[in-house]
Amino acid sequence: MSSETADLQTRLEAIKQEHRRRHLSDELDELAETMEETILQRVLAKAFFKEDVEIEHETRKEVQEVLELLERGQYEAVEERLDALKSDVDTAETLVQNRIQELRLKHNSTVTAMRRLNERVERVSSMRLKMLEGLLNDWRWKEQVYMGDEDANLDTLKENAREYGEDMRSAFDELKEELFGAYPDEIRDLIYRMIEDERLSYADLTDDQRRLLAESDIREYIELTLS
Repeated sequence: MSSETADLQTRLEAIKQEHRRRHLSDELDELAETMEETILQRVLAKAFFKEDVEIEHETRKEVQEVLELLERGQYEAVEERLDALKSDVDTAETLVQNRIQELRLKHNSTVTAMRRLNERVERVSSMRLKMLEGLLNDWRWKEQVYMGDEDANLDTLKENAREYGEDMRSAFDELKEELFGAYPDEIRDLIYRMIEDERLSYADLTDDQRRLLAESDIREYIELTLS
């Protein structure tokens, strides 16, 4: 084999390895981005919904380990672990997204009930309720967390996610308290259940509950029917 042929083969092999490295790098960058977003949504969910969505803590560590293998040029080791890593990252992402979807629907149902009550008693700004309802419906959390800086470090992004979640939680709690807090404890839950279209049995109400409902500002909206 001539030196020219050997040199050509060496260059072709180098090109092949570079292509391999870029392909693996792109795959891992995508996984790292997905993992980062999953972590941030988990932080946001804990701050807003007061729920700690559990994910496998080893998954993020695995992503970092495989990235280090890539940096050292250990392509075969990366390829051996890539499929399992993809599966773990996808599982974590699905778990967090599904739980957040459930929590969003639950809280949106509450906000809808609050809006319906407010339409009758006009106690708070309807615009505030619409804004909160819009945030729950259109879950554009990335804009509030990344704030245009895609290169911010994870600690900064986690703090942004926590602050955004706490702001949304404060808005939710304040509106709920302003609307339902005006009613005595004895009937507060009853009013919420009625706004949710739940049928209550008159026989199940105490004398105090009947009196308080009759004296409340929603008395004209209460109907008695024979079962």
